[in-house]
Amino acid sequence: MTYIELTEEEKAFQTNIEAFVGKEVRPHVLEWEKKGTIPRTLWKTLGKLGFLGIRYPEECGGAGASYIYTYLFFKTLGGCGSSGVALNISVVSEMCAPALVKYGNTFLRENFLLPAFRGEKVGAIAITEPRCGSNVAGIQTRATLEGNFYRLAGQKTFITNGTQADFLTLLARTREKVGHQSFSLFVIPTETKGVSIGRALDKTCYPSSDTAEIFLDDVLLGKEFLIGEEGKGFTYQMEQFQWERLVGVILGLGAMKRVYELTKKYIGEREVFGKPLVSFQVTQHKMAQMCAEIALIEAMTELCVQKAVKAQDFTKEVSMLKLMTAQIQMKVMEECVQLHGGNGLMTEYEVARYFRDAKLMSIGGGSNEVMKEIIIKCEGLANVG
Repeated sequence: MTYIELTEEEKAFQTNIEAFVGKEVRPHVLEWEKKGTIPRTLWKTLGKLGFLGIRYPEECGGAGASYIYTYLFFKTLGGCGSSGVALNISVVSEMCAPALVKYGNTFLRENFLLPAFRGEKVGAIAITEPRCGSNVAGIQTRATLEGNFYRLAGQKTFITNGTQADFLTLLARTREKVGHQSFSLFVIPTETKGVSIGRALDKTCYPSSDTAEIFLDDVLLGKEFLIGEEGKGFTYQMEQFQWERLVGVILGLGAMKRVYELTKKYIGEREVFGKPLVSFQVTQHKMAQMCAEIALIEAMTELCVQKAVKAQDFTKEVSMLKLMTAQIQMKVMEECVQLHGGNGLMTEYEVARYFRDAKLMSIGGGSNEVMKEIIIKCEGLANVG
């Protein structure tokens, strides 16, 4: 079900993406989950097919397509069988790239953005710190200007693509004063002296998505590695978060639709007490509830997609959408596991893997509590009383 009327070209693109995921991704996800990362060959394949910069201008190395194509790509990828694989791929285009495309200089575009879109370099976004999660304004990593260089020191954690990243899009404090003008955004090659990749973090979810700690010890970085203007990094990052949240919702939607269809098939084949599981009214009601909830998420997602296509602000809408998707996704995955019975706990079944991974949305990219704070601000109620 889709509420956007697709063109024939968009329908053909969706068909091609479904074929690609079915052939090149889904059969390999269990292997990648055991290895704890996705292979470099996949990045190169994605780059050759133009899937890493779909919505960006051709002069930036992108395909110059509308956001609808990005939506179709990530919704399908969200149902690939591994949320970790989908997340890693989304990091490059929806987390590293937005500020580089909009504010990056020629040097940064040529040396990092274009190679990333070609699948030759892997990027990671480095915002979160050990003592600073959703409170971006509290980060302590320092970047001090000394002549034509910045000297950086600090630590980042929970960095997706961290073990394999060739470069980081990193937010650092460039002023001691309190305020949003105290932060700047940089590109840092991971081969730079003083940059070290810490241990790969052992998570309870997303095993195919490598996540690491990053340490910066007296790192010297030329001024050309600054994205845009000094002091504007916080603003750039807030802009990027909207794209990150939207793609997170799209991936979640794709996962829910995939699990719903798998469950629909399963309950038709599974017999309980001599009758198909689907024949029980309680099963039918569970499926009806999930169908309705997924349809509502899909409708709201496509509203945000349409706003993205028109370059309209969707901060409030995507904040509400991320909050509700995080909550509904947990319910849908749990219900589908329950309907699968014991098989729902076996990792060979996709439903088990999606259930395991569902919690991240309520924490990553801004927690549920942060989404509520944003909604309240948009409603003009933040300073009441």
